[in-house]
Amino acid sequence: MHTLRMRGWLFALMMFNAVPASALADTVNIALSAGLTTLDPQQATVVQTDLSVISHIYTPLVVRNADLSIIGVAATSWKAMDDRTWDIKLRPGILFTNGKPLDAAVVKWNFDHLLDPNHKTRVKEWYSLIDHVDVVAPDEVKIVTSAPFPGLIAQLSMFFLMEPTWTAAHDPGREAMGSGPYQLAQYVPGERVVLTPNPHYFGPKAAHDQVIFRMISEPAVRVSALLSGELDLALDIPPTDIDRINKSSVAHAGWGESSRAMIIKLNSLKKPFADNLKLRQAMNYAIDRQGIIDAIYNGHGAMSKGQLLSPMYFGYNDKLQPYPYDPDKARQLIAQSGLPQPISFELQVPLGRYLLSQEIGQIIAAQLQDVGLDVKIKEMEYANWSNAYTRGDMGQASFLGQAWPTLDADGLLGLYLPTDPGAYWKDPAFADLVLKARSTVDKQKRIVYYQQATERMRDQAPVVFLFNQPLTYATSNKFSWKVRGDDWVRVDDLVAK
Repeated sequence: MHTLRMRGWLFALMMFNAVPASALADTVNIALSAGLTTLDPQQATVVQTDLSVISHIYTPLVVRNADLSIIGVAATSWKAMDDRTWDIKLRPGILFTNGKPLDAAVVKWNFDHLLDPNHKTRVKEWYSLIDHVDVVAPDEVKIVTSAPFPGLIAQLSMFFLMEPTWTAAHDPGREAMGSGPYQLAQYVPGERVVLTPNPHYFGPKAAHDQVIFRMISEPAVRVSALLSGELDLALDIPPTDIDRINKSSVAHAGWGESSRAMIIKLNSLKKPFADNLKLRQAMNYAIDRQGIIDAIYNGHGAMSKGQLLSPMYFGYNDKLQPYPYDPDKARQLIAQSGLPQPISFELQVPLGRYLLSQEIGQIIAAQLQDVGLDVKIKEMEYANWSNAYTRGDMGQASFLGQAWPTLDADGLLGLYLPTDPGAYWKDPAFADLVLKARSTVDKQKRIVYYQQATERMRDQAPVVFLFNQPLTYATSNKFSWKVRGDDWVRVDDLVAK
């Protein structure tokens, strides 16, 4: 493993030399901590990598700004006509780079394409409450939902519009053609994406001659490249490197609160966790969350309050408390689980995407072994892990992080509905509460349902609730970057000094 990781470091450094930062007078280099899994907007589920790159090429109806407000892009206005009908006016004159217009017919096609039962997409569940979309005029559509969908407009910030004829003739997973501020100049899977300005963009001219997103999974390589002047923005910086970067003359670093909950997802559809509540609860008592925060994150970050939600989210339950670190309680529950001892399972740890995941995975495995569990770590490249996870093929347990850019409980909790292939848990009582919250626009009723749903989830423990990963970053001294907790990485958030 260490030999392979060293080869990865050397390969990443060679790739920097392949596309030097000085290639253009105004080239911006951004390091992502994992490779892309797709360029297809209707297959992309990861905000900090896939969707962030896609957001530079394609146009959404609305976007969430760095201050977390929602503003229109292709949409100029939106209005709820009743509990199930939204009227959206569109900006005229938007063109794709092939000259085709982005109009109401294109918007309708995108929704029809997504919701087509014969078209398998990873994000279909996010929009499953949409019944149909009607063209009212060339610059106006009507979205009709099967039930109230209070989070629809915020959810549309993750919906990017493709051109129908181009999509039919190309592979949008590896190619891209949109109407956004930049166009795709080069895509080398696992290595880099190069963007150049779209001369036909309807909005302000792109601020940079070239934007290069580099996929660098090794934190040490990201820090080294930053300090050598080859990067302008890098995320997921090891907290122990923040002071060193700030003492350099070329870059500065910091951290902020993140909406990303780090968990161990337990596959409640497979043994040993299926139909064994005591074992799932034992896992929660076995982990020293604060100890990991102190040792790995230098004290940054906060323990999970027994839920996926952080205080950033609508629906956060401030009445819940963390599972206490209690190894004796964990051993007692394991003994009561009724399973032959020792209980063995595999813990998947995706590499690169999450800050110091390898180190955290090793600590977690050691603490689980301390209470008598036989844990085998399986480290996986993030893209391979993600593809298996999203198609419902996760192993027995996995370390991962989850966030939802709408900052609404419906997004995160909806990932645990039995219809989602990534839920790995079927709990009718929990699902009923989430669906009830979806069925009303009354905020107080929604909060009550979310409180009950989060209480149910804490008790049933389909995951080990850990902590919120701090958002660590570093920029070259040429730029400042406004920390945002919703995972989007956009070049326009880099402000030249």
